[in-house]
Amino acid sequence: MFNTTFKTALLGSGATFAMLAGTAFAADDSTDLKVQIDALQNRLNQLETQSTTKAQKEQVAPAQAVTGGEFPGSWKLPGSDTSLSFSGYVKADSMFTMNAPSTAIGDSFAVTSIPLKGSAANSQGGDFRMHSRQSRIRFDSRTPTDWGSMRTRIEGDFFGPAGNQRVSNSDSFRVRHAYGQLGPVLAGQTWSTFMDQDTFFDTVDFYGAAGQEFARQTQIRYTASVMDSLSADFALENPEQSNAVSTGPGAALTNNVNGIDVMPDFVVALRYRPSWGSLNVTGVARNFNYSSGNNFDKNTWGGGGHVGATVKLWGKDTFGAVVNYGDGLGRYANGSIKDYYVTGCNGTAAPTNTCNSFQKVSSLGGWGSFTHYWADNLRTNLIGGAQTSSVPVAQLASSANGITDGIYTGHVNLIWNPVSKVSIGLEYMMGWRTVAASSNTAYNLNPASQGNTSGNAQRLQLGMQYNF
Repeated sequence: MFNTTFKTALLGSGATFAMLAGTAFAADDSTDLKVQIDALQNRLNQLETQSTTKAQKEQVAPAQAVTGGEFPGSWKLPGSDTSLSFSGYVKADSMFTMNAPSTAIGDSFAVTSIPLKGSAANSQGGDFRMHSRQSRIRFDSRTPTDWGSMRTRIEGDFFGPAGNQRVSNSDSFRVRHAYGQLGPVLAGQTWSTFMDQDTFFDTVDFYGAAGQEFARQTQIRYTASVMDSLSADFALENPEQSNAVSTGPGAALTNNVNGIDVMPDFVVALRYRPSWGSLNVTGVARNFNYSSGNNFDKNTWGGGGHVGATVKLWGKDTFGAVVNYGDGLGRYANGSIKDYYVTGCNGTAAPTNTCNSFQKVSSLGGWGSFTHYWADNLRTNLIGGAQTSSVPVAQLASSANGITDGIYTGHVNLIWNPVSKVSIGLEYMMGWRTVAASSNTAYNLNPASQGNTSGNAQRLQLGMQYNF
């Protein structure tokens, strides 16, 4: 590019040439010399304009390339002000299940599926299994708006219906999260507001301990800052009731029929996050509307509450604990708990307005965890949990036999991060399940079982996770 110094030098040279030419040419030639100087000036102006245009084009070019985004790991596409990121992990799980085959319990340690003592599955013993179903992918975005930054997330894993292991483990993809957030308002599918993410524990197993709350569902949530370290959430969430219905005591139960959702679940939460840890208090109110048509209609309310806390100990060690209780808490608690049972009275017809029994199910659960860091990249988690529920045996009679009324778990693991993006964990877990029984003779029980039968299982699991 021609700079100012070069331009001045050229003009100065032209002027000098004009002065020298004045001594050799007559006055009549001065006009021609002036024309030549003007032509030289015009040419210099053209060259300067061309060089400026070229520089402007060079400055615009980078804006048409992919650039860094506004949050870690994100980027912006050409012509867009939206920052995007693509992340997730690949996880391979290897597990040896004792006392029962993994086909009975599942690829996660589902305690509610533990076979009962004396059953065929229990007598088959344990097995070995490997899968990569927990692997997941996610997309995050941030977009500036007149109301602040808009955030979105879409995330899924492969814990949908299992594939055929004999040829290709083609497990199905499923959506975990799909939501957007602008300012204090969130809309879409994500963790229920009733859950306490601040007090989550760290397990190699996908499900984790009994006693935890667990639900991902579509919701509209508003979050308000109350004061320093204290916030409040208010949410309307997708309702889905769970029931079991029979024509009378001892008659076969039919699951999840005639329950009509007429309004959302109402959830509130207070979250306190001081320097020492966290404290969460949440509650959910649920409407149960049951209608069998012309025979029996019932509308009532249920729900429950949760209290959870995490306390920072010495170094990076932490202790956490939660407790939940509800009358109709149902699917918000880990334990396949029904919201209510409905029975008729004669065993031959559906419940009627004059012949019915409607009973909500109460439940109590909780867990405690301790995390100890042996080194910055090596930690152990010790977790114990329980969830119990009231099965209305008097109402159901023999149809109550085999309904889970208690689950109990224990986990201990060692998790190593050899590098920042890799986790290798070895975990031992054990679980117990108890079920209701209408009498001590059900399932040929030992009288010492006090009317309940049970099953237990253990699993040793190695998880290798690679984050990106």
